[in-house]
Amino acid sequence: MGLRSIAGFAALLALGLVQLAQAQTGMPLALVTGDDYPPFADSRLPGGGLATILVQRVIRGMGATATLEFQPWRRGYEETLRGRFDATFPYVRTAERERDFLYSEPLIRLRQVVFMSTERPFAYRSPRDLQGRRVCVALGYAPPAELQVMIEQRQVERVTPGSAASCPNMIVADRADFFVQDERIGSALVAKVGLSATIRPLSDLPFGVTEIHFIVPHQRPDAVGLIGRFNDALQRLRASDEYERLLLQ
Repeated sequence: MGLRSIAGFAALLALGLVQLAQAQTGMPLALVTGDDYPPFADSRLPGGGLATILVQRVIRGMGATATLEFQPWRRGYEETLRGRFDATFPYVRTAERERDFLYSEPLIRLRQVVFMSTERPFAYRSPRDLQGRRVCVALGYAPPAELQVMIEQRQVERVTPGSAASCPNMIVADRADFFVQDERIGSALVAKVGLSATIRPLSDLPFGVTEIHFIVPHQRPDAVGLIGRFNDALQRLRASDEYERLLLQ
């Protein structure tokens, strides 16, 4: 083993010992999330957004504490994978992510719909009507599984801006034809840029339902234990009236 390999192994060992000490001594968990995912995660929202409030409530229910940072989604994801953070949220399940992360039970279920321009509408009754069109999916975001397959098969062209907040403007500028998002999230993004009269959700034709999760890297010491404790506390919260009150904020 070369000196560089030894140094790398030593760094990983030291990180593992720190994380193990956190689990054993009750040190705060280090969490990260991102912006522009209203109403679930955004540093400008009260409490950091609904998912942020929910995760922090679950952490308290575990008898633990946590620190929280807001970072660009890709950076927070990669730094969690490298061990700087113990966990990140809220993420939808994908095969790629499952190779590196353990998923909690669902935090919240999302009702996804297609958003399109009122000035350049197109007929939409089912996903096959999206073929040949351009979808806006921001960097670090995962589209619904069915839409991802269509992108991979080149039935739909993916346009990838740096943030989800850019998607409404991409449609107005005719650089994309639609985006798919939870109705609450999408409507909040559209309202944020003042385009509610120009971009509309097809509320009566949901694209599908997905779920968002709290995720922990496989390589983190006691990752299985952390997810188990988180799920237990989440289940207790779901069994109480407080969970529904949080969702209705």
